[in-house]
Amino acid sequence: MFSYRLSFLWVVSCLLCAGCAGSSTTVPAQPTSSPAPPVVLGRGSVAVLAVRRDNGSFRMLIFPPQSDKVAREFSLPSRPNSLSFAGRNRVFYGINGSDEYFVREVNVETGKPARSIDLRPAWGFSSVATDDHNVLYVNTKSLVGGDVKLFEPGDRAPYREIKDPLTPLKIYVARNSLWVGYHGVFSDALARYDLRSTKQTWLRSTGPNQPTGFALNPDATLIATSVLRNSKGAVIVYDVKRSGSSHIHEGDTRGLASDDSGNLYIAQRGGRVLLCTFSGCPHSFETGLEIERILWNPADGLLYIAATGSNGNSPGVYVYNPSTNSRVRFMPVAGNENPALIAIEP
Repeated sequence: MFSYRLSFLWVVSCLLCAGCAGSSTTVPAQPTSSPAPPVVLGRGSVAVLAVRRDNGSFRMLIFPPQSDKVAREFSLPSRPNSLSFAGRNRVFYGINGSDEYFVREVNVETGKPARSIDLRPAWGFSSVATDDHNVLYVNTKSLVGGDVKLFEPGDRAPYREIKDPLTPLKIYVARNSLWVGYHGVFSDALARYDLRSTKQTWLRSTGPNQPTGFALNPDATLIATSVLRNSKGAVIVYDVKRSGSSHIHEGDTRGLASDDSGNLYIAQRGGRVLLCTFSGCPHSFETGLEIERILWNPADGLLYIAATGSNGNSPGVYVYNPSTNSRVRFMPVAGNENPALIAIEP
């Protein structure tokens, strides 16, 4: 079992890195920006990574709050594997080069570059996350296990590093904590840390279940975790205060989202969104979309679903009211593009 899982992890990592291997080993320092006047964005703004299907070029599109019109766009040198919309109208994205992980920060109001951080080695599971103090978190691989590096605003060197013999596959900032999904030799694990700190406040073994995505209930006592188990998907809810856990979904999972009322949403690629609590999924609704990502926007209480152009639908971000299961807005990308990543300004 263990050898199979390690082989699977190695294959996935190689595949993720392979997409960048054909690019230059040096990523241009910053994206280019299309001419546009300064725009006023703010809480609830949406960043979308649009990937062209015909030539593999990449754009980042910025939508103001509750708008279906692009306010600014940037051409990117390579395909990011991670995207995080911070406060102060900043967007971070991470790109795997052949031997480095490139992190870039852009001011989306002015279109000007803000920061460049280059980290070694390149690793397919590295990603970026930010908190409400605009601290940047990046998970990286080490000789033994891995690190989560913390960067203060404007700095290019980490001021703190969370080091662990386990390897951090997934990082997530939510409910005033940093959550980390680890891969281990004998068992995978979940951990919680105080923000802007190396202090670990909770650790839980997940057995042979690799954490790949998270969503939390309002008081952060339950964490829904999408996992890979024997190369198959599932969603397991772990009780942070007790030792209990419960399997609430088996099978295809394209993303998790949760809101401030204790609702949990599980997106499936074929277009179904499961309407769950943290104990089960009694209801669902169909979108008819080929879903790539799902997020809940606390600024308007709506679900944002990134979907490819299939089944007669146009590619873009579809906005749904989860109370009525009705579509309220569509944020388009070009017809020859697919939305691969989305992020919302907190």
